[in-house]
Amino acid sequence: MAHNENQILSNTFVLAPEETPNIETRYRRICTPLPAFETISDLQRAASLFPDVNCYQPPIIWDSSEGFTIRDRVGNQWIDFTSTAVMTNTGHGHPAIREAVKKHIDGGGLMGQFSFASDIRIELAERLVDIAPDHCDKVYFWTVGSEAIECALRLAREAGLCQSVEKYHVLTHQADYHGWTLGAHQMSGTSASKPWLATPDSAIHHIPFPGGAAGESGNTDWSKFFHKSMSQLARKGITAEKICAVFIETMQGWGAVPLPVDYVKTLRTWADANDVLLVFDEVQTGFARTGKMFAHEHYGVKADLLCIGKGLTSTLPLAAVLGPADILDLLPPAEITTTHAAHPVSCAAALANLDVIEKEHLIAESVRKGNITEEALQNLKDKFPDVVRDVAGFGLLRGIHICDPQSGELSRELARDWTWAAVKHGVMLFQVNRPSIKVCPPLVIDDEAIVEGVEALGDALASILK
Repeated sequence: MAHNENQILSNTFVLAPEETPNIETRYRRICTPLPAFETISDLQRAASLFPDVNCYQPPIIWDSSEGFTIRDRVGNQWIDFTSTAVMTNTGHGHPAIREAVKKHIDGGGLMGQFSFASDIRIELAERLVDIAPDHCDKVYFWTVGSEAIECALRLAREAGLCQSVEKYHVLTHQADYHGWTLGAHQMSGTSASKPWLATPDSAIHHIPFPGGAAGESGNTDWSKFFHKSMSQLARKGITAEKICAVFIETMQGWGAVPLPVDYVKTLRTWADANDVLLVFDEVQTGFARTGKMFAHEHYGVKADLLCIGKGLTSTLPLAAVLGPADILDLLPPAEITTTHAAHPVSCAAALANLDVIEKEHLIAESVRKGNITEEALQNLKDKFPDVVRDVAGFGLLRGIHICDPQSGELSRELARDWTWAAVKHGVMLFQVNRPSIKVCPPLVIDDEAIVEGVEALGDALASILK
């Protein structure tokens, strides 16, 4: 049933236009109430056609985008702090990527190819192996990050079963997010154990997350913290000999929370001693986003398998698992297959994207601009200490952790309201349904746009605290 103007969109954002401040700067323009009157009928159409689960983002109909700018069709313009859910690392519609895609299509490369080889697929695989850690010598292509996670789960268990018929248990951390397909969803934190799962995977175990999400202090003995988790599992009969892999969201995406380096090093030492694979989920954090090509490099440890996606192309669907041949070759031909993975057009975009990252020095730029972002967010925290509990992250993947100024408790509601207020102030955010706001602009964003965008976040917060 279609929503009307007075209803809310998926119980989150209004469909009736609301007054907004009139904004006209170099980077932002808000010249209509939001959502704009001219877009209401289309938003209603969307609400009637799409399930509620797809209708929870700010009610703005994107019309065009370029670099770090998003526009609607009635003249409003936003600084993009979303990178389209951490995807467009090299910006929206980078000219080099547009040209590579056009050239490939015009050359007759629009065919799908299932698992057949092609020059461009081989070229991309070679490029990925070249930039991956030295022990990664093969690439298993997929379409989206969740598929890559599912593939890694299967491979990890196959590897474990080669050692022992009982070595198939998998660990992940509470509040991690790995995707929405069946295995990935069950690894995505304790909330994945829901009634719809008729037979939950009893061999997936969620251990406490170290640091912010666990409420631990910076003085915590992280080795002791980890081994306490292992002791608790052992009392349930889940010993190291039964564990095949630990899946790690390299930074907890909902709030850009890194893991303590000492904790990850402890985990690596334990994994080596017990023949356990460490699988890093780099779907959100890869390809220069955090100031490293891959975010696990911040921890100085080996990643046995890497799951990648999103920023690989900065535009088109493509994901992959990177790892050693002795693991990626465990499955016989046709055991698991994929139809659209590594479509030639996506490969063309990925190769151009990697060129842009290199030529425009976006790893170094992510570090430099990340420092500007960190300083601006810290100023925001100092200005609103009763609301901004913490800011976290690396490079241009940052999180603002939000609490209710009255109760002091983390607040999803205030995060939701602040997200919408920010959009009305000319900064595009996306709702994460957690007590946080993610700040993850394209790596090509101007320095001044970062500062202006964060200042606008402050104006937006002040407007709702009134």
